[in-house]
Amino acid sequence: MREAKKEELIELFKDNLDYVLELGILQEPKLCKKPVYKFERAFVCGDEFCLVYSEADDSESVFVSYNSHKFEQIIGEYEPAQIVFHGEPCEGGELCESYYFNRENFDHTENTNCRLLGAGDKKLARAGGEYLNIIFENFIEKKVWADCGIIGAFDGTGDFAGYLAYYELAQDIRDVSYIYTKTAFRGLGYAKQLLNCFKRKNILENKVSYYSYAVDEVSANLAKSCGFLPCAKRYEINRER
Repeated sequence: MREAKKEELIELFKDNLDYVLELGILQEPKLCKKPVYKFERAFVCGDEFCLVYSEADDSESVFVSYNSHKFEQIIGEYEPAQIVFHGEPCEGGELCESYYFNRENFDHTENTNCRLLGAGDKKLARAGGEYLNIIFENFIEKKVWADCGIIGAFDGTGDFAGYLAYYELAQDIRDVSYIYTKTAFRGLGYAKQLLNCFKRKNILENKVSYYSYAVDEVSANLAKSCGFLPCAKRYEINRER
């Protein structure tokens, strides 16, 4: 896509919090070593939009994001693997919500139970199950994104309670990739501590805190309890290819 078209889209959405951070997914920031998506086509008509994009390393995994049913004929031509609809509920869709943190509400209290994990914490990854091993490899050892990391939470005796992984979604926007609390520590506020630590780090480093994938009431309540504000609702439909 030409740069002029990108600028047109950014200009269109920049004052609309319903969509501006969602658009960040497609911007392929220069600081990102491995862009997630690339533009294929964009259709803009006033406030109506339809974005067609694919995975950066798999051009056949096509996705479509749109907010008007007028584009549905166009969508069908691309045989998308996933449709993201920004509007009223759609049949077969799963509601997903996104949140961002307004830095004006910042609490300067530092949480000493949380810290960034480093290469020396490999033993925690091994004890945290297969998925944490994968995240640890990508976010700490390989640094797939130029700006990514894992924040760990610990109890009063130093036992590992859970973690939050984040990465740079777009320039100056850090997204929560995954947040997890070990079974024995659930219901004790560790997830909230992790999210608060994440937003504190971002404010001190002049980054926007973003929680892009709240798929259930628990996730939504966690975000809101930490002062995050809703900025996008969408319905996602996955299709068999």
